[in-house]
Amino acid sequence: MTTGRRVRVLAAGALAVAVALAGCSSDGDGTPQAGPSTAPTSSDAPLIPEPTEVPTELPEDLLVGEMQDLAKLAERLAQQLPQQRRPAPVVVAGGSEQWRAGVAYRGYFADPDVVRANGRWYAYATNTAGLRLPTLVSRDLVTWTPLTDGAGRAVDPLQPAGWVRSRGRGKSLWAPGVDKVGNGWTAAYAAPAGTSGGERHNCIGLSRGPSPAGPFRPVGEPLCYGQAQLGVIDPDVFVDETGVPWLLWKFSGVVNRRPAGLFIRQLNRDGTGFAEGSETRELLTLSERWEGDTIENPSMVQFRGVTYLFYSGSSWERADYATGYAICAGPQGPCVRQNQGLPLLSTATTGHPGPGGASAIVTGKSLRLVYHAWDRVGGLRRLHVAGLWQREDGTLEVVHPG
Repeated sequence: MTTGRRVRVLAAGALAVAVALAGCSSDGDGTPQAGPSTAPTSSDAPLIPEPTEVPTELPEDLLVGEMQDLAKLAERLAQQLPQQRRPAPVVVAGGSEQWRAGVAYRGYFADPDVVRANGRWYAYATNTAGLRLPTLVSRDLVTWTPLTDGAGRAVDPLQPAGWVRSRGRGKSLWAPGVDKVGNGWTAAYAAPAGTSGGERHNCIGLSRGPSPAGPFRPVGEPLCYGQAQLGVIDPDVFVDETGVPWLLWKFSGVVNRRPAGLFIRQLNRDGTGFAEGSETRELLTLSERWEGDTIENPSMVQFRGVTYLFYSGSSWERADYATGYAICAGPQGPCVRQNQGLPLLSTATTGHPGPGGASAIVTGKSLRLVYHAWDRVGGLRRLHVAGLWQREDGTLEVVHPG
């Protein structure tokens, strides 16, 4: 999801990290164990590097929001950056809470990821309506209807990999990320691969399809991390403005050793696995009070020369679930939280309980966040579209919450 504009060259100043991709296999009782990956596109670098201090400052020549002098930046931005347009409000139309072909949908749709192709928007979500990859289609971001086949029947575009351990033909998939990579489309998803310490152990699967409507078929091996009881989840497929594809994800942390964090690694040109010689970079680690026990659901976008990382914090089951953001020196970071460390979207700022699972998109000259929020806590997590404005210093404000 890119603006199609050229990004200014920014100093990286990123972490140096060291080596060994941890694949995921199972023992007899279905418990994932760390081991070598057989994925043909893997390298020798680790999926999660050893703990190291994450930078808290960005290069001086980068837009870093509250760290820069706004008056000086105003003139610089006016001269160098393309125009932006104040986004018009988007209020998602009402519809049925039932998943029906040809009928506008307004039901459960959590952790949305949104892409645009051939004049249409495609939104993907955590499993609902018995679908592995529930997919909605819209021409205006307002009215959304279920994806259908040539005969007008609702379809499920994803075939899960054989390693997925769930009932209902692999329908326990969630928080997908989809984008065009190379000559096709890559869809990534989180799914249970077994158990660890009595808890569901999660891995990330990759799949490929000829279009945003799929069908998506599994490729490569699962991306797992055996030392974390809950594993890795919430993948985001991101293609930067130079055409380089990346995979972001949430690492669930290791009890009493390492907190949850957000990571990124370059994908190969076919979107079937990691690029040879690539390394994992840690972008953010759990730290702020509002983030509670975890951060998750990364989404990266580049807008008017600035790289933004959006993420969710706290428990998705509560009203204090919220969305924060950071400005990064580039896809590999370093990334620094903005908004004085407070969330950008919260129950208080949007009027919707627990806004999270956001997907950043660019619509023409405007930046938006597609996110879910409760109609009432414990009820339905529904789709919303917020409009954002990039201030003169590169920081963001919410124009309307959606």
